[in-house]
Amino acid sequence: MRSAGAPGLQSLALRLFRDDRFLTRRLKFIYSSDWFNTLFNQSCQPLYGNCKKLQKHSGSETQVYLLPLTANKIFWEELKIVLQDLRFAFRMFVKQPAFTFIAILTLALGIGATSAIFSVVYGVLLRPLSLPDPDKVVNLWEARFESSQGITFQGSVSAPNYFDWREQNEVFTGLSAYQFTNLSLQTAEQPERIRGAMVSSEFFDVLGVQPLKGRIFLQGEDQQGKNHVAILSYQLWQRNFAADPDIVNKEIILGGETHTIIGVMPATFGFPSRFTEIWIPLIIPPDLAANRGYHYLLTIARLKDGVMLEQAQDHLKAIARGIEEKYPNEQTGRSILVIQAQEQLVQNIRPALLMLLGAVGLVLLIACTNVANLLLARATARTREIAIRTALGASRFRLIAQFLTESVLLSLMGGALGLLLAYWGVDVLLNLATNFLPRVNEVSLDWRVIVFTLGISIVTGILFGLAPALQISKPNIQSFLKEGGSSGHSPHRNWLRSTFVVSEIALSLMLLVGAGLLIKSFSYLLEIDSGMKPDNVLTMGIALPQAKYSTQQTAAAFHRQILERLAALPTVNSVGIINMLPIQQTGNNGSFEIEGKPPYPVGQEPIAEKRSIIGDYFKALGIAVAEGRTFTSQDQEKSTPVVMVNKTFVKKFMDSDSVVGKRINVGDNVDWRVIVGVVEDIRQNGITREPMPEIYVPINQSGFPINSISLVVQTTTNPTALTSAIRHEIQAIDPMQPIHNVKTMEEVISDSVAGNRLNMTLLTIFAGLAIILAVIGIYSVMSYTVTQSTKEIGIRLALGADTLNVLKLVLGQGFVLTLIGIAIGIAGAYALTGLMSGLLFGVKATDPVVFIAVSVILIIVALAACLVPARRAIKVDPIIALRYE
Repeated sequence: MRSAGAPGLQSLALRLFRDDRFLTRRLKFIYSSDWFNTLFNQSCQPLYGNCKKLQKHSGSETQVYLLPLTANKIFWEELKIVLQDLRFAFRMFVKQPAFTFIAILTLALGIGATSAIFSVVYGVLLRPLSLPDPDKVVNLWEARFESSQGITFQGSVSAPNYFDWREQNEVFTGLSAYQFTNLSLQTAEQPERIRGAMVSSEFFDVLGVQPLKGRIFLQGEDQQGKNHVAILSYQLWQRNFAADPDIVNKEIILGGETHTIIGVMPATFGFPSRFTEIWIPLIIPPDLAANRGYHYLLTIARLKDGVMLEQAQDHLKAIARGIEEKYPNEQTGRSILVIQAQEQLVQNIRPALLMLLGAVGLVLLIACTNVANLLLARATARTREIAIRTALGASRFRLIAQFLTESVLLSLMGGALGLLLAYWGVDVLLNLATNFLPRVNEVSLDWRVIVFTLGISIVTGILFGLAPALQISKPNIQSFLKEGGSSGHSPHRNWLRSTFVVSEIALSLMLLVGAGLLIKSFSYLLEIDSGMKPDNVLTMGIALPQAKYSTQQTAAAFHRQILERLAALPTVNSVGIINMLPIQQTGNNGSFEIEGKPPYPVGQEPIAEKRSIIGDYFKALGIAVAEGRTFTSQDQEKSTPVVMVNKTFVKKFMDSDSVVGKRINVGDNVDWRVIVGVVEDIRQNGITREPMPEIYVPINQSGFPINSISLVVQTTTNPTALTSAIRHEIQAIDPMQPIHNVKTMEEVISDSVAGNRLNMTLLTIFAGLAIILAVIGIYSVMSYTVTQSTKEIGIRLALGADTLNVLKLVLGQGFVLTLIGIAIGIAGAYALTGLMSGLLFGVKATDPVVFIAVSVILIIVALAACLVPARRAIKVDPIIALRYE
């Protein structure tokens, strides 16, 4: 401020020196006379002994900056003010326990649900893999492009192609191949099935990990004769070997062969799957090492420093073109895809998790809106307090600070309770999703989630506290004094409350529409005909050791014995064996030829799923034979090669409906096989996927041992009761042979839609919570409106208005707010539900039935919430109402 005269400036300066705001504000004076030094010494220093004066000369003027307190003293003064506000807020909450309880519980539900979902999202999607430089680890896939349909198929790699990739690579520090496997581990009690991985010797170097104990595989240990070594997972070491510190160099019987334990991996390591319990060397037999048509290897690699993903992709495409030119019959139309390992793990689950995070965010917004409404209603009772504080000189900034302190404190208490709810909620989520959610072992309520909860609590407190604070910090003192201290009726506050209610209804409708779409989608899933009859069918897996069952004859002898033994059990109707169980396991696929038809262009050969079966497999699953016959005991290794196909195969590739007796070449060691039967379609690769062309061959004619099999046992009673008897019969044939993955076929089908079920359940819960909060918000606003309008209602009744008109008046106000909220909610839902279309089956994201049904439900619920205040309104006594203050 410029000096206009010493007395005026002196008076202003003295007032500023005595203002509390001077404690935390740097004041700037511009003067051109020496009297200010005297003023400073006489007025400022006595008030604030450590007040500092900084001068800056500029021409004829001097700028003086007054720094009233040291930084340390400012901090303690501010802390005193904050503590004072907190004590006051806490006393206010104690005086109103009902309000405090409802507000904290509302916030706890919103914040707790958000924290629980965030912990899952962070652990699954955002947390880097527990590997050095995890963004450099990538998966490599063979891809086949069909130009006529524009579809890229992503799949495993053949051994010769893998060797070519590794030799021609210029962008990776290393490549490694691996396969999943099931192994039997001999224990003191009984054999145990464990899940493992067969990996090439470079596997751990590519991942960049070192063992907790021992060493990793050496070059050459993936060669026959040198491969009897194994590395344990931390969990297997703890569970089966009691964390033996001297475990390295001890021997175990694994898959019927002696293996030496050379290492134990850290607890955080779980690759290629968190279920992997043991790693053994990958042996590529000579016949597969030269077979480019047999794709069975999975591949990982590590990018070199400075190499981007796009550069690696371009380099791999060039390699693929070179292989195609060299081997046009096998490789035409094939390329290579590179995908980051973390992206590969989470790409299928990301849409569902982001949808749930968005849904729980809407729930939190509804909770904030509800609490803001409660605070606004509570502020009505504090009108006198606010007016008096304002009249005594409290600034609006000071009032807003006090109200925000109260709202943030309230939110922090809700956040603390919400963190406890999140701890319980995460356990529930993980138990429900443990079988299909990747990286589930990395989900926890760690410090990141706690910081997130703290941050969201503070933001939430400001969010729901700011609007009420801005409204109630502007009291009309003259109106207050004229009304003799009554709270009065504020149109602005009523407008704000109505806005909150409209927002709650709109957000609730968006959640309800999403839940309705998922419910309808899931109902369609349950109605899908799988093509099987799963009633009273028991399934289980068996992994025959390669060392013991190395030929087709030895494996076939086991298959034959188990079929005979199980068929003789009481209550067993039929027994079958398949190499890959429907729905639960993905099958092999490959090209084929049809006798009498011209060959397809190279690279455009037709593809069909391939399964190997034996016994009464079709009968056990209730799969009808549409034409011809099934396989019999006469279909042996040296008899006429036969094959069965499904109806989709016939419709897509055959020229006539009657195909029995025609021959096809399925690309195995047999030139031509005779079609002996056609079976009905089943949903082999998942309940949501349409039936694909399928080929079935007898296990006895496969030409190589089928060691990984699934039993299918159809019974007349509860199938699970036969589990012990079946295990006994299997171990009577081979005492060291365990069984695994014992489930009824109904459980297999149910598990295939477990992710859809969980999405539907969680979103329905969130939507239910949202509608409860919306009902509370509507009720509170209408109840407040009736209370504020008591005098008006009394006058209406005194002048002859009947109760029906009063009822219509109250319900009409609620109905209007509901309609506005529904209109906004429908627009928002229409815009957002398209993002969840990938999660729906058989339902459009804009399904009008769901939108209409949800709107009607919300109208009914909203009117029900208005009914209680409306009934109270029609019971108003006019005499009492006219006296109402």
